[in-house]
Amino acid sequence: QIFIINMAASMAREFPKLTFLCRFRNASPCLGNFPAVEYSRPRQECCVQVARYRAPPFPVDRGRYKPDKSDPRTPEYKKTLKFDRKMWGRQGDKSGFSASICWPTEAELEEMLEEERDWQPSLAEMQSNIAARRAAEERERLAKEKLIAANLARMPQLIEQVHADRRLKQEQLEEAKKRKDHLMAQAQERLGYGVNPKSPKFIAMVEEIEKEERKQKKQAKKAKQEAMKEAYRKALEAAEGGRIQDGAAIDPQAQLKPHKGSS
Repeated sequence: QIFIINMAASMAREFPKLTFLCRFRNASPCLGNFPAVEYSRPRQECCVQVARYRAPPFPVDRGRYKPDKSDPRTPEYKKTLKFDRKMWGRQGDKSGFSASICWPTEAELEEMLEEERDWQPSLAEMQSNIAARRAAEERERLAKEKLIAANLARMPQLIEQVHADRRLKQEQLEEAKKRKDHLMAQAQERLGYGVNPKSPKFIAMVEEIEKEERKQKKQAKKAKQEAMKEAYRKALEAAEGGRIQDGAAIDPQAQLKPHKGSS
């Protein structure tokens, strides 16, 4: 009985959740702080033992397993060479395979060599790659220095060009502002009151003014051409015979080309 009590006390200390299975009287000194009334039972009853039995794993004879590759129910990964190598690694000669299957095939060996050539080049190849990279960097540096020298030589011209572009832009802005002020003055003169530049009346009036200006420019250009023709005819009359030094005749009816500077 003392042995049973001691065993129950040790079980209560190790497995507190199984203390409710103990059915004996006056076991509180062994169970710690639990009251004795809770575990008070008749003397004839004893502790219910809980067996610490752990069943061994189900015996599997792995040495005899070999997948049937002709069976359609066999998974595809079990039909590969990789799985056969794995079976040989687990079972050895009992797998039914030879150790030679672990050696890489020709395709795998070629792939390994290709990978080795890509990621582990020889010393000569690395030295040639370094030399080629340094040569390319040197060429790039020389080309950059040459470009910098050429740009520095052109620096005064470029600065002058920038200033000229700024002056031209400023002149265009001033000219546009003067034109806008002139159009606003004309609109106020024609309509008799100030008008918004975004109003349809102002836009229509601007179109009409531009049309009149184009017409005036065309008439002025035509008048200039007529004056040039008249001056040409007078020069022919004063030439006494209308011949030039090389003997070619001058056609009085020839069309005159306008001067490049004329607008």
